[in-house]
Amino acid sequence: MWLRKLQVDGLRNLQGIELSPGRGLTVIVGRNGQGKSSLLESIYMLATGRSFRTRKLDELVRWGGATIRIEGEVEAKSDHSRLKVILHGKERRLMVNGAEKALESYLGRLDLIDLTADRMHALKGSPQERRRFIDRGVVGISPGYLRALGEYRRVLQQRNALLRGGIRSDAAGQLDAWDERLVAAAQGVHLRRREYLERLKARSAEIAKVVFPDGEALTLRYRCSPRDAEKSDPSAFSSMFAQALKRQRETDQGVGFTTLGPHRDDLAVELEGNDLRKFGSAGQTRASMVALKLAKLELLKEQRGTHPLFLMDDFDADLDEIRARAVAESLAQGGFQTVVATSKISFIEAIGVNFDQIHMEKGVAHA
Repeated sequence: MWLRKLQVDGLRNLQGIELSPGRGLTVIVGRNGQGKSSLLESIYMLATGRSFRTRKLDELVRWGGATIRIEGEVEAKSDHSRLKVILHGKERRLMVNGAEKALESYLGRLDLIDLTADRMHALKGSPQERRRFIDRGVVGISPGYLRALGEYRRVLQQRNALLRGGIRSDAAGQLDAWDERLVAAAQGVHLRRREYLERLKARSAEIAKVVFPDGEALTLRYRCSPRDAEKSDPSAFSSMFAQALKRQRETDQGVGFTTLGPHRDDLAVELEGNDLRKFGSAGQTRASMVALKLAKLELLKEQRGTHPLFLMDDFDADLDEIRARAVAESLAQGGFQTVVATSKISFIEAIGVNFDQIHMEKGVAHA
């Protein structure tokens, strides 16, 4: 997969961007505040219809502007697509070859894995951020997972609403019904997450050798809820979750929300057996996330049969020259179209790997 052309207008400080990125490695260079991250953001939005920096559309629009237009031409193994994202007010339109599409039908036209400053919070931040890390990976492989995830969230909201209202004797039967629906919806989420993490675990253990040349072992542990299901056969999840909901019902009634289920899952990432969330240095955390992202690239390539695009902001942050060189060489050898950003061109020159260059100044791109 190759992003052949990119046009951006109205996004933050970007001004009339027209680019034809190369198939290999490209670096966006410029001082802080010149539009490097915004250019990466535009590529991400073209692939996903959303920003990786904010959910508020008014923060995306250039001062004095009203509409954001992002267009691109994508060459895949068997066809070419013209993608367009239009944001106007609170309206978002996604188009493929001139025809408007729903999000689920739009996703997958430009496969992409990104590593930005916000994504780095996943390993050190809240369990919710790590759940999003898992779910983005599953959606990348199977956009239809959005439906399963949405259904689980809808049923969970209904059960919580019933709990908050207090369970009267005549409402107990309603809660039984919602428990059945919650168990059915949770089964799909649990199985897809578990299957995906098993594959990611195997891939990341192998790829960690690229960013940890001294041989440190990187391992993943799926902390599912209820915890009893963690080591059980996946087929037993439904019955175990149903039993756990019954045991926990009195507690749930007391607090007014559902205390067990996939919405309480977590992911432990360990280096040499030590939890990175508690004990990882900035460099170890960055390198571990790079390894996980490279593993995601490989999984997506296997699933799609094409090479996804890789985006990385602050390429020089918390990576020494040896690790950065190893990452760049791995991406180049793997055939991945890659766009990274840095304010330090000297760092790119020092690692000794050839990059095409795009220079950003005051929102304008110069090849």
